[in-house]
Amino acid sequence: MGDMEASKEDYKSLSLAGSTGKGGFRATIFIYGMVALDNMGFVANMVSLVLYFMAVMNFNVANSANNLTNLMGATFLLTLLGGFISDSYLNRLHTVLIFGFLEIVALMLITIQAHSKHMHPPACGKPSCVKGGIAFMLYFSLYLLALGAGGVRGALPALGADQFDEKDPEEAKSLATYFNWMTLSTVIGAVVGVTGIVFLSMFHGWWKGFLVSTLASFLGFVILAAGKPFYRLRQPGESPIMRIIQVVVLAFRNRQLPLPKAEELYEINEKETVAYEGKLEHTEQFR
Repeated sequence: MGDMEASKEDYKSLSLAGSTGKGGFRATIFIYGMVALDNMGFVANMVSLVLYFMAVMNFNVANSANNLTNLMGATFLLTLLGGFISDSYLNRLHTVLIFGFLEIVALMLITIQAHSKHMHPPACGKPSCVKGGIAFMLYFSLYLLALGAGGVRGALPALGADQFDEKDPEEAKSLATYFNWMTLSTVIGAVVGVTGIVFLSMFHGWWKGFLVSTLASFLGFVILAAGKPFYRLRQPGESPIMRIIQVVVLAFRNRQLPLPKAEELYEINEKETVAYEGKLEHTEQFR
């Protein structure tokens, strides 16, 4: 694998192999647009879903807050999945677009449920009134949203970073600027979302707020895909997560091996040690 990776170029275009003039801020403009539009709906939903659960799904306050924290926790944990797939199997653009499709489908399902009165549970005076097909529709769409949004956020920042060659001193300096602009795009999208979309949801119908979120995310992914000819795309290789898993597996396999004596452990040469550094003796505590 190492020989194969060494023989490949660090970057390869999806359109024309060996073409030049790709990457840089011209490519990241598409990413900024996608980030702003996608976060309009994402942040607005994270802010207002507790009220949606209480007002439409008839959860009590505790269950509403618990459902939102579970959704957010699943979303950010699933960023590991998006990063793993983009590092090991697919390039980062394809990873973002695939998970983005799942995110848009989830938002469509949430919009349909919010619009259809017969998919709202009747008030029952219990902590949760959701059951049957209504519960399946609700939880399936929420956790599909977590999968899609998490996968996108696990691969998208690295896609933008790939547009700058770390080996080039001038381009390497632009990485900090890229992340600054990406943060600004996120904030702009969030500001529009928590004002405009939340207002629309609260006073003109929840389904309209979800519909705007869906359309904004869809437009964002269209803009991201439109930048395909300008991107530098790193070929997938070995994922850092796989290295961690390999260490854990090998440690488990070697658990019965005899432990080395203290004097056999690696030590830094005394000539390399700073004079004021104290040397700690080995103990049996963590053998």
